[in-house]
Amino acid sequence: MTDQHLKFLFDDRVHIETASLIDSLESRLGPRASLAQVAMALAQLSTEQPSGDAASGLPPSRSDGASALQAFLQVMDYLPVGVCVVDGSFRIRIFNRMARMLLGFPDSLFANGLPPFRNLLHFNAQRGEYGPGDPDVLADQIMDKARKMEPHHFERKRPDGRVLDIRGEPLPGGGFVTIWTDVTEKATVQEKLALRNRELEAAQQQLVQSEKLASIGQLAAGVAHEINNPIGYVHSNIGTLRTYIADLMQLLDAYEALPESASLQALRQKIDVDFLREDIPSLIHESQEGITRVKKIVQDLKDFSRVDSSQEWQTADLHQGIDSTLNIVNNEIKYKADVVKEYGQLPPVECLPSQLNQVFMNLLVNAAHAMGAQRGCITIRTGTQGDKVWLEFEDNGSGIPPELQTKIFDPFFTTKPVGKGTGLGLSLSYGIVQKHHGEITVRSEVGKGTVFRIVLPTVQAQDAQVTETPHA
Repeated sequence: MTDQHLKFLFDDRVHIETASLIDSLESRLGPRASLAQVAMALAQLSTEQPSGDAASGLPPSRSDGASALQAFLQVMDYLPVGVCVVDGSFRIRIFNRMARMLLGFPDSLFANGLPPFRNLLHFNAQRGEYGPGDPDVLADQIMDKARKMEPHHFERKRPDGRVLDIRGEPLPGGGFVTIWTDVTEKATVQEKLALRNRELEAAQQQLVQSEKLASIGQLAAGVAHEINNPIGYVHSNIGTLRTYIADLMQLLDAYEALPESASLQALRQKIDVDFLREDIPSLIHESQEGITRVKKIVQDLKDFSRVDSSQEWQTADLHQGIDSTLNIVNNEIKYKADVVKEYGQLPPVECLPSQLNQVFMNLLVNAAHAMGAQRGCITIRTGTQGDKVWLEFEDNGSGIPPELQTKIFDPFFTTKPVGKGTGLGLSLSYGIVQKHHGEITVRSEVGKGTVFRIVLPTVQAQDAQVTETPHA
């Protein structure tokens, strides 16, 4: 706006003419007129009033409201919002400078004044605003929608990244008014806030899940401890019973060397002593083997949960942790896949053992679930890499599509059916590995399988230990 225009806005004569303009608007509009109605009335007045000396840019000299109206229209051209008023014949009556800037219309479109509304639609169609297709057909389709316009309010992100708040309202006599407001900064803040809320929600869910796992670990360790006592004396008693049975068998052998009466021979045949001599040792052996397996499961439960040890950083044998975890999840794996261990030489690793066991369990269960109808194979490899150790869990299951591989560590992301997975397993695993100052990566090919690789330092930095050690 020129200095002459600005001086014109503060001319006393204009103030008088402004009152005349307001009187003219009040005669056209009721006391509850909407912004759209006011804008349209201004546009109608602009066509009824003389336009003044266009070459000089000065306002008209008549004092019948035209000067004040021209000032209003010039101010509207510098409003911080885009304004467009289209009449019932789809002629553009107002299209201010901000609207052109927000929508990216070049000045050349307005070189000869306000263009027909369809010209703007055709220009948008040519630059792909409405998608692929013939620009004339697309422009006609948008025109048809504009004729049926209803009040609307929504946000739209333009190709240049700008976010616009768009409000539209049809006019009583036909046509419509549209207002565009640049809310890019607000939308960016809201997007960041939404992202932070999602991160907080994920962290909360992970904390809840971790607490659940800790509670389950405590329960498992408690049950294991309670089972361990009766299993211990049953195991001991079976060993003693084996010795007693051996002594009784020696006594029976001695009796068999003596002459037998007819009744004793009949009793011998009735109870089938020969069968008992063969079957009793087998029964005792099978019972002792079963008790030994139960003892191993109980010990693995205790090793897996590590509740009997404080949650402090400690050196641990990762192979023992993997073996304990395999025994715990054996029921998930044994019907679906064979497990192949290709262990290298690993030094003791400073870690939180129960948390790493949780990572192993998540990867092994996921590998089992990735198997199809055919029985598969899960291969576990370990080795060293400088002052670090690495572990790989490979399966020959269904694999992960490339477009999903960047999302699998996101909280709540899962490829399993609804109700079959929480989407937190790999997210928790990622967090645990990060806590150990390590890294976890994935390689996968659809139809061939997946490899998860974990790299961990053998010794943790002092600050990590301080962070994880509970206060007394």
